[in-house]
Amino acid sequence: MLGGFTLAVALPAEAALGRFGTGWFAHAQVHGHLQVIGFAGLFVVGVSTRLAPRFTNRTLHDPSIRVAFWLLASGLFLRALGQPLAQHAAFAAVMLIGGALEAAGALLALVTLTRTLRPWAAPRSASAALLNASAFWLTVQALLSLWWLRDLAVEGDRILPADRNALLLEAQTFGFLLSALAGVGLRSFPTFFGAPPPPSRYAWGFAAVLQAGLVVWLLGLGLQLDAGGAVAVRLATAGQLLLGTAVAAIAVLVGWWRHGSRLAPASRHFIWSLRAIAASLTLTGVLLALSAARALVEDVEVTNAQLDAIRHVFLIGVITLAIVVMGQLILPEFASERLVRQPAQWRGRVFAVALPLAAVFRGVLPLAGLSGEARYWSMSIGGLLGLASVIAFAVLYWRARQNHRTYLARVAGWRGREVPLA
Repeated sequence: MLGGFTLAVALPAEAALGRFGTGWFAHAQVHGHLQVIGFAGLFVVGVSTRLAPRFTNRTLHDPSIRVAFWLLASGLFLRALGQPLAQHAAFAAVMLIGGALEAAGALLALVTLTRTLRPWAAPRSASAALLNASAFWLTVQALLSLWWLRDLAVEGDRILPADRNALLLEAQTFGFLLSALAGVGLRSFPTFFGAPPPPSRYAWGFAAVLQAGLVVWLLGLGLQLDAGGAVAVRLATAGQLLLGTAVAAIAVLVGWWRHGSRLAPASRHFIWSLRAIAASLTLTGVLLALSAARALVEDVEVTNAQLDAIRHVFLIGVITLAIVVMGQLILPEFASERLVRQPAQWRGRVFAVALPLAAVFRGVLPLAGLSGEARYWSMSIGGLLGLASVIAFAVLYWRARQNHRTYLARVAGWRGREVPLA
């Protein structure tokens, strides 16, 4: 939170003031990595390891996942520390060690999750298959990143080439994060909205199209790294169109606009945030599909600026909002809070407005044509709204954690006592 979101505020402000430079671009890449793999990625790995045993009724190998967490977290820190100064040999080594630790953590998380989900994944559950796919893409991007960071260290450079960075970002955002969200969403969102679960054949069809579109997209981007050419560009654009269509189709499967809420009364105010997540996901799919379709018709390439804006609509309006809301719905600290007292009802409504508004400033307005200094100030405002929202969530979590400890102490004090019956 402190690394990624503060850079999300500071970097566009510096750009608006004309303070570009090599260091700016290096910090921009660090910002993206801290947000996608750090803030969002660690949450996704944590939720996956919490849900996988519930899906399978098997015990997760807890020591392995704890080691994976420390490898990922320490690797993130070392990469963020080393890359901006990687023109110096010592910091290049720190960056490379960070990449190696991340790759080891991703591999360990993949093995642990796959072993837990394997008996449940096929052929019965598309959700489990998507969680496995998420861990797979986390590992793929980590290994690619390590390979390319090694090239940076050898060359004494600190900025990944734009085409390599773009491929990593698409694998991280729409491979790792989107696959996990889709896996959890197919299982939980119909429950939240009181809708019937999608038929198995539709869920599997969505999962297959999603992964196929991603593979074609990344294959096209990979071919552009070497030979380039119009064929590779069209292949990447066609993959983006396929993936965007699959993402938009999930709204039809869930039907979030047609149903009410099955949340408990103490959590019912979060239905506004859940609808905002589903609406932002639908918008992400529509923007991906429309930009790709237009590029194919006009025989042009979808620009990095367009893709950056769409990624931020997804990362802020979907992923960050999901972290804030799902954290309050599933974490035991917030659960015991609801047992003791009725939480304030403002949370669901405020978060449902603040983070989608941040996505508008950060992604939608730049995509709509806002340019120049106004574009960068809009991006900075979006980052500020996102930072304020996650700080509010952090404060709520800290307070709930304190109350949770008090609650557990009281429960421990009741043990062995005779409780009078009313």
